Amino acid sequence: MKQENINKFVEEIWDNIFWEDMEIAFYKDGDNWIRQQGSKGADEDEIIYTLPLSFSYWGDSYFITTDEDDEPIKDENMKGDFMEDMTSQIKRDLDL
Repeated sequence: MKQENINKFVEEIWDNIFWEDMEIAFYKDGDNWIRQQGSKGADEDEIIYTLPLSFSYWGDSYFITTDEDDEPIKDENMKGDFMEDMTSQIKRDLDL
């Protein structure tokens, strides 16, 4: 698995966090797709990693803050840490 593919996957996670009832799937060929959480497709055997994108999953993460209206937002200053942490976790989980 190329580092570039993992980076794209993690970037896609960051960009789409809080997309309720959706998940992201990472494929053996390095591609990734967002789909409805829990859905299954004909290519399930090609998926090597999935993560939910819903606030209920990510809401208590270190990079979540609130705005002036008390609405949750991603702390853009924490993006680098998120990218590094998620990349490390994915590599560990996939034994890379």
